[in-house]
Amino acid sequence: MSFVSVAHPAARAEMNLIHLAIRQATKSQCRHKMGAVLAAGSRVVAASPNKYRNSPLIDHRNSTFHAEDAALRRARGAPVSMVFVARVNAAFVPMLARPCPGCVVKLARAGVMRAYYTAGPTSVGMLEIPPICQMAG
Repeated sequence: MSFVSVAHPAARAEMNLIHLAIRQATKSQCRHKMGAVLAAGSRVVAASPNKYRNSPLIDHRNSTFHAEDAALRRARGAPVSMVFVARVNAAFVPMLARPCPGCVVKLARAGVMRAYYTAGPTSVGMLEIPPICQMAG
């Protein structure tokens, strides 16, 4: 798998972090394999795949911790400014992994201002996260 090459050093660092998120996604035991990396600048603060928390037979709506939530739990309140999220299919090819609205709120509360996510096999999307005071709900 290769993404479009970039010359800017900051962009290269971001691509390294998205690749780390892809590696986290490959570690997931869940059906939908997701991984997340929280960063402060180019420094990795926490990384995690999504994880089972309840048996799907008992509670199918809340059977996993989303990768973003699992990484936030690992960060334990450390300052973070960006998240990198990836999803891979059964063949480990990157797929669309835009953070869900619930995760966006949790990320905003943690101080995350920008989310990068896999948008397909060779592309990365970016989402600006507004401060929590600007979010509805």
